Formats: sequence, C-alpha cells, structure tokens
Amino acid sequence: MSAVADALGVSRSHLLAVRNRSALRRRSRPPLPDGELVAEIRALIFDLPTYGYRRVHALLRRQAEVHGRKAPNPKRVYRVMKANGLLLQRHSGRGEERRHEGKIAVDTRNTRWCSDGLEIACDNGEKVRVPLRSTAAIARPWAMLQPRPVSPPKMFET
Repeated sequence: MSAVADALGVSRSHLLAVRNRSALRRRSRPPLPDGELVAEIRALIFDLPTYGYRRVHALLRRQAEVHGRKAPNPKRVYRVMKANGLLLQRHSGRGEERRHEGKIAVDTRNTRWCSDGLEIACDNGEKVRVPLRSTAAIARPWAMLQPRPVSPPKMFET
C-alpha cells in the first residue's frame, strides 16, 4: 500500500478513503412522484397564466394549509415547473433597440444638442407626451399637444 501511495504521490490515508468511499456514500431518498403536483400546478396556471413559480408555490402552500397537508418545497415547485415547461419566459429588461434613421437639423454648425421626451399619465388613463429639444443647455418644448378638458373622476353614481 505504501509503495502505491509513494508512486502516486498521495498519502496512504487518502488511498484508504478512496477505496472505502463507495461504502460511505450517503444514499438519498427517491424523489416524490410529481404527477399530482403537476396536476395542481396546471390547474392554477390554467386560470392564472402569468403566475411564476414563486406565486404558484404561495398558492400551493395556502391550499395545503386549508386541506391540512404538507406544503411542497419551493425548489421542488421550480424543478417540476421547469421540467414540464411551465415556467414564465425570463425577462431581461432589455427591449428592442430603436435606431435613429432620421435627419438632424440644427440652426448653426458645431452646436451641441440633444432631444428627449416626457410622458405624463393622467388619472383618466390618457397620456400626455411632450417632446423636448435642448440646444446649448436650454430646454424648450418644440411641440405641444392640444390641451383637452379633463373631467373629474366619477366617484359616486347618482
């Protein structure tokens, strides 16, 4: 044993541990059957297709409390949803890149300019958009929308 350890450049205790490792391996319990959980998840997602695994897990946990059974693990819910293609599409926050293809006209050459827009959401659901153009650090609106009368929201019906 020592000749083999010397030839490999490892200690004898390491060789013994490697030899006995298969006997020391911990055996995990077999996974729970996923059929019932998949059926419950599909029933929830059928009614609420925009729910992700976190919200689905919360609903499953609430149902388990009502029926007096053990709630599923959130990692298991994620694994089952991923295996069955039930997860939502990931959102990276990036939209399509919008390219500027138009012509830019300035009053004089070598002038610093920029443009921006402002959008204000009203209580009645309409949006007011104000495009802005800035030249030499002076901001001025170059287009204004037609003002419309805004009626107050109806709180009580008579």
